[in-house]
Amino acid sequence: MTNVLVYTSLFPSPRRPLQGLFVSELALALAGIAGVRVVKPVVAHQNTGEILSRTRSFLHGGVIPVEAPLSANVPRFFKGTDARLMALGSRAAFRRACEGWADVVHAHFAYPDAAAAAILASRYALPLVVTVHGSDLNVLAASPARRWRVQRTLRAAAAVIAVARDLGRKVADLGVPEDRIHHVPNGVDLQKFSPGAREEARTRLGLPSRGRLVLAVGSLVPVKAYDRLIRALSDLDPDVRLALAGGGPQRESLEQLASDLGLSGRVRFLGPVPHEALVGCFRAADILAISSHSEGWPTVIHEAMACGIPVVASPVGGVPEALCAPGLGILTSGNSPEAMAAGIRQAFATDWDPSVLVATASAHSWKEIARRHLAIYEQVLRERREPTRPGVWTE
Repeated sequence: MTNVLVYTSLFPSPRRPLQGLFVSELALALAGIAGVRVVKPVVAHQNTGEILSRTRSFLHGGVIPVEAPLSANVPRFFKGTDARLMALGSRAAFRRACEGWADVVHAHFAYPDAAAAAILASRYALPLVVTVHGSDLNVLAASPARRWRVQRTLRAAAAVIAVARDLGRKVADLGVPEDRIHHVPNGVDLQKFSPGAREEARTRLGLPSRGRLVLAVGSLVPVKAYDRLIRALSDLDPDVRLALAGGGPQRESLEQLASDLGLSGRVRFLGPVPHEALVGCFRAADILAISSHSEGWPTVIHEAMACGIPVVASPVGGVPEALCAPGLGILTSGNSPEAMAAGIRQAFATDWDPSVLVATASAHSWKEIARRHLAIYEQVLRERREPTRPGVWTE
């Protein structure tokens, strides 16, 4: 059995159970076919509440041992030191987790996580696999201060996994050979997400049984552009409502915007929703809407499809790839309020076949995605024996 050490700050904890679900879902699926352990650095200034009640080690899902070492960095300044400080703070936990056990290190997020993992993996001569998810290339790699660090990390990795082909092209633009770039999208848990009775789901959420419902799922942060989705509601029929599932710093301003537009009665803020309860939100909805400025591969797309719900989304990141057939959803011309409203109207006027949506989601189960990752690990380990393959860098 191949033993994989997952290194990422994006992983759920008892304090933050919704963080990095796309990583934990993959890890749980991998645990059925490989050995899996996790090192989750907890960055000091970003997680004050988690630090105060931090569980330094725990068992995730009853099967995956997780070490959660404290990692320091300097807020706002000296960001070039983030990787080295993260590596320093987690080196003891890394040693305990990997020494004499790990075959490969899989880091999620290019910087600082993967850069720190590269420093640590080199000490134990372990090959490094890196997954890029979106903002690590769309935002961090656009910064001159971090771009070369992201570039050096990805060039040194034995394999780079991009969750969307658009990200894979950006990885190639950084000089990573194409034979080391793999495309593996995020998956969906088909045991959690499936079609169900709409009226019953709405009753459980306290939503009106009549009328049409647009759902948006995600943190209430600027990149999601929920202000544009709320403004789009002004251009839609009065029976159309919007439900936002997620918490975040923009909630108060979004509530104020809805009030200013006279839409308070048509916008429902559901707050943070546990992952296992999201199925009820999808079942209650007619449409899932994604209005983001930037995305990697939104897991909510296939979660919605698994529930038989079509998607209306702006054409960013891996979204066009996920909505590659007309029967799956509507790609808007952009994420302006007018474009989102037009896409939603078109979706309501379309006769969708839920069986097509469910079948598409079924091809992206986490079990299948885990098997594709295992094949990459095994390829890396075979090629590791070849002297021409790259190693990892140190500082």
